[in-house]
Amino acid sequence: MEPAHETRWRRNPLTAVPPKGFQTAYVCTGVAGHLPAAGDAVVVELAPVGRRFTAAVVDLALAACSLAVPAPFACAVQCAVEPGGRICFLLALWMLGFVWLTLYGAAFVVLCGGTPGLLLTGLRVARAWEGHTRPGWRQAVRRARFLAVMGWLVPLLNVAVVLARLGGVLRERPYHQSTFDTAAATVVVRRQTRAAAAASRRPHPVLR
Repeated sequence: MEPAHETRWRRNPLTAVPPKGFQTAYVCTGVAGHLPAAGDAVVVELAPVGRRFTAAVVDLALAACSLAVPAPFACAVQCAVEPGGRICFLLALWMLGFVWLTLYGAAFVVLCGGTPGLLLTGLRVARAWEGHTRPGWRQAVRRARFLAVMGWLVPLLNVAVVLARLGGVLRERPYHQSTFDTAAATVVVRRQTRAAAAASRRPHPVLR
């Protein structure tokens, strides 16, 4: 069975015990996260609150507009099952929308490193405690599915979920994680430039 401290850090690196032997040092404006015991740290700059908030607003708007993609398929289901039945169309759009939003969020994270809002604001999604490593499909789907379930499958909670997501970004310092990042063991970081990538491969002094 996985040790309790390992389970904790996988859920939320803000309050959990870091994994043994980790080599990632999280920093952001005015805040330094856990520092590794050795000097060969990969320094990762966490997403500023303002950019993260802007990215969340952009993503929510783009995701809403993208629901036009599953709409024709919902019409096809309606015509095949119950022509002229509005309820059938709404049910089909409800289910297809969930699948589409999950794939939409996961594919962008795996293939591009982040959702459109994150990419436009110079941010990326990375695995917690693994430098700038992109999440795999399992983590990306878990991250996107959590949002799709709460924000789409339960329509009455849409507004509450949006507010909770934006509020979570502002509240959970210094990692600025939303609930969706916590569930998938990911963090949102600044895009790594070539100069930063070269510098991160050199030994860094460890603060005491």
